[in-house]
Amino acid sequence: MKKILLTIAFLSFAAISTQQGWAQEQTVSMHVAGMTCGTCPISVRHRAMQMKGVHSASVDMNTSLATVVYEDSEQSPQAIAQAITKLGYPATITAAKQ
Repeated sequence: MKKILLTIAFLSFAAISTQQGWAQEQTVSMHVAGMTCGTCPISVRHRAMQMKGVHSASVDMNTSLATVVYEDSEQSPQAIAQAITKLGYPATITAAKQ
């Protein structure tokens, strides 16, 4: 009987977690245009870090590349790119991975 109850509890938990989904850490890379001075990458990084669910951000002016790590339940690559673009640095997603 105990085994059956544990199995039912496990299956119920599995069904709920599959339905709701678990937050996963994701990484998005994007090309960021318009960075012309040493302050630009700092501004881009600061804007990304202000967003809910963003864990880390790195920006390289020399390669025009930004890499952002975020929780997929809190944020999306499109929203991050849009926020950076609104800041005045057009951002284009180049890659996204789990």
